[in-house]
Amino acid sequence: MNKIVDIEENKAEKNPFSSIHVGEILCVGTELLLGQIINTNAAWLARQLTLLGISSYYQTVVGDNPDRVRLAMETAASRSDLIVVTGGLGPTADDLTMAIAAQVAGQKLVEHQESRAAIADFFHRLGRLNITDNNWKQAQLPEKARVMPNHNGTAPGAILEFFHQGKPKVLILLPGPPSEMTLMFQESAAPYLEMRTATRFRHHFVRLIGIGESAAETLLKDLIDDQHNPTLAPYASEGEVMFRVTQLVHDASEPDNTSGLLAEIQNRLGDYIYEIGPRNMPALVKDLLSEQHKTISFAESCTAGLIAATFGEISGVSAVFKGSIVAYANEVKINQLRVPVDILSEFGAVSEETAIAMAKGCRDVMNTDLAVSVTGIAGPDGGTDEKPVGLVYLAVASDRGVEVRRMQIPGNRARVRKVSTLNAFDLARKELLR
Repeated sequence: MNKIVDIEENKAEKNPFSSIHVGEILCVGTELLLGQIINTNAAWLARQLTLLGISSYYQTVVGDNPDRVRLAMETAASRSDLIVVTGGLGPTADDLTMAIAAQVAGQKLVEHQESRAAIADFFHRLGRLNITDNNWKQAQLPEKARVMPNHNGTAPGAILEFFHQGKPKVLILLPGPPSEMTLMFQESAAPYLEMRTATRFRHHFVRLIGIGESAAETLLKDLIDDQHNPTLAPYASEGEVMFRVTQLVHDASEPDNTSGLLAEIQNRLGDYIYEIGPRNMPALVKDLLSEQHKTISFAESCTAGLIAATFGEISGVSAVFKGSIVAYANEVKINQLRVPVDILSEFGAVSEETAIAMAKGCRDVMNTDLAVSVTGIAGPDGGTDEKPVGLVYLAVASDRGVEVRRMQIPGNRARVRKVSTLNAFDLARKELLR
C-alpha cells in the first residue's frame, strides 16, 4: 500500500489540512450526463467516505466543459473540506480535469518524471513504441501535488492541498474507469484520508423482506422522529427495505450505543428481518449453503438468467452453485427440465404446477440439494384476465419436498424480474432455515 503521508504532517497542530469533516463527490464526463455510462463511481466513493467517518452532503455530475468543471470545483470548495473528483484524466483533448484543478488550487502544471516513466513502461509492456503527446500529457501534474500512481492504467491521480477563501481544502483527483479509480483510492487516497479524520461512523444495516417501505416506517415512526446519535434512516429498493443505524464516534474506545435501538427495531419488525449486517439476500443464501455443505441450481423462465447472474457476482459461489437452466420456451421446459407435456397443456407455463415440475426437474438434472424455479409474466404484454402481467410462481425443491410461492408483482418488466429474483433467493433462504 502506498503511504503518501509524511510523518511531520501527521501532527494536527502543524498541518491545517489535518482535519477533514465534510467531503463531496464530483464526477466529470459528458457520457455520464447522457446516460451512456452508469455512474457507479459516485455510489462506491460515497460508501468509502462514510467508512472513513467523512460526512457527505453533495454529489455533482458535470460534462467535459472547462468552465463548468471549474465552477463545480469552486462551488464544492466553498462548502466542503474535501472534493473527490473522478474522470477527465485521460489522454484525449477533452480530458482537462487535472489542468482545471491546478488552476483552482493556484498551481502550475509541471512534468512529473516518475509518472512519465510509468507511462513509458506501461506502453512498453504493451509493445507500443509510438507514444503520442496526448499520452505524455498525463504526466503533467500540479507542481505541489501528491501524486498517486495508477497500477491499472496510465493516468496518475493527485492530491492537492490549497486554500479557498482563506480555508484549507483538499482535492483528490482520480481516473474515471472504476478498475483504476477503486484501486488508486484504496492504495493511496484512503491512507491519506485516514490520517486526517478523527471521527468514524458505526453502521448497522437491518434488512427486511415482505413489508413495504411505508409500512415499515410507520412501525418505526417514533424512533425516526426522535433520533439523535445513533441515527435511523430507511432505504428501499425493489422488493426489500433496509434501515441504517449509525453512531458517530470520535474515538474507537467509545461504547457502542446502537444495541438498544437495534433491539427495539427487532422487537417491532422481527418477522420481516432477514439480516442485521452487511450481507444482502444472495450473499446470505450463499453463506447458508456453505455452512450446510449444500448445493443449489435454478430453473428460470421470466427472469431469463437474472437469478444466476446475480448469484454469480458473489466471490466463491462456485462451491455451492452448480448452474441454471433458462427455459423460456415450453420445449426447453419439456426437454431440459423434464416438465410433463400434460402439465403444460392443462395448466399452462405460468402455473403452480409448472413451477413445481420445473424445480423438481432442475434438482434431478443438476443433482443439487436445492433447486429454485420461477415462471411468470413479466410484461408489458402477454397478460390475460386470468393471468395478468406480474403474476409469478416460484418453487423450491429439496429432500423435504416442494414449497411454492405465488406473487402478483406490480411495476414494469424490469421490476417484475428483479423482485422475482429476490424472492427466489428468499424462498431458498427459508428452505435452508427450516
